[in-house]
Amino acid sequence: MSDRGWLRIEIENFGPIASGSFELRPLTLFIGPNNAGKSYAATLAHSIVRTIRSGVFFSRVLEEEMALLTIQELVDRLFSSEYLQEGMLGRLQNYFSSEDLSALISRFALEDRVRVRVYRREAEDGWIYLEGKGPRWSVKGKAPKLPNREGRRKTERISVGELWRAHRLITETMGLPDASYYLPAARSGVLQGWRALATEAVRRVSRWAGIEEIRVPALPGLIGEFLEELIHASEGLRRRSRVGEGASPFQSALEVLEEDLLKGAVDFSYPDGVLVPEIVYRTRAKRKKLEIPIRRASSTVGELTPLVLWIKYLLRPGGMLVIEEPEAHLHPENQRRVARALVRLVRAGVTVLCTTHSPLILHQVSNHILASRADPARRKELGFTEEDLLREEEVGAYLFRMREDGRGCGRTDAGARSNLSASSWASASRRTNSRGSSRRSVRKPIA
Repeated sequence: MSDRGWLRIEIENFGPIASGSFELRPLTLFIGPNNAGKSYAATLAHSIVRTIRSGVFFSRVLEEEMALLTIQELVDRLFSSEYLQEGMLGRLQNYFSSEDLSALISRFALEDRVRVRVYRREAEDGWIYLEGKGPRWSVKGKAPKLPNREGRRKTERISVGELWRAHRLITETMGLPDASYYLPAARSGVLQGWRALATEAVRRVSRWAGIEEIRVPALPGLIGEFLEELIHASEGLRRRSRVGEGASPFQSALEVLEEDLLKGAVDFSYPDGVLVPEIVYRTRAKRKKLEIPIRRASSTVGELTPLVLWIKYLLRPGGMLVIEEPEAHLHPENQRRVARALVRLVRAGVTVLCTTHSPLILHQVSNHILASRADPARRKELGFTEEDLLREEEVGAYLFRMREDGRGCGRTDAGARSNLSASSWASASRRTNSRGSSRRSVRKPIA
């Protein structure tokens, strides 16, 4: 079993989270009430992966004073200097839309200080230490010891190829995913207006290029990143058409989402002479092919479209997908299908972190764990394939529980702080696969 994605993150006084820790496993589920800190923890994990995987962070190597270091010396320098701090704190300011990081410290904390520690699975020493007191925050790192694979003399400059090989060595040694993509809860609403925003930007560039400076307001945080990735996804369609790339490595997950759930496909459409693509839903009705703009499609189609496009054009094996509330606008049976698609992504090598309020998502994950223990003939009878199987140790489920005292506010409302703990949630007493058949099952924990 690969260790990729198996990080342990400890949190204290960060946003609504009073204290707790979680392991980033191949499939990680955050459960709990609203305003308990699930999105805070998910965004923090996304920030950590994005910071270390950032080309901006690693491109500092090309500066003159660092160009002659060995790869290990270079990594030691990066993890113990201001480079890690600039990257990490900058992402937190961006993702949480807060220039003053003191706003991320709980106002009910007994101590005006936030602490975050990032460890490799089962390790005693951390790799990243984040501390903040008021507006003053710092990030320190302990560089991983890389395998000695250098054939370069110390007097030679680091090449770009060596730089990216070292980058990969760092993430492999730390157990980090290769990349991270975040699908926020507001994704379907943002999707409705993205083409108008992109079209206006193109129109203004076409009209005023070379005459006046173009200023397109940047959208904050994860929403801005979501739109940027949406543009990259549309470019992915053109790239695949141009170079003749093969099918997605996640075809089995797409089958669940498009064939079983949507009964159609979602994709980009480029009418002649149009620079900004339309996103469309293609299906059949009475033997006639229909192509419906996403803005006129159902809420279910709109909600699942970003997930489908990310799987088709952005995700790769070894990467990470963070998705908030995948159950939104979905019929109960379709919630189970989405859970099945996420399991198939895990089987194909994607680390999945999911925040959810849906017991059906949890029940279905439990079904996939139980299916891995069942007799192969019984699994086949219930409709489970090898791509649907999960081992118990691959799943981490964490419950965000609100404290009764609120640490200063005396009530368990939005101001109350939360504890993060491993969930003792057990599977439902009835077990249903995605085809609707059911039977009694043994109650087993998934965390």
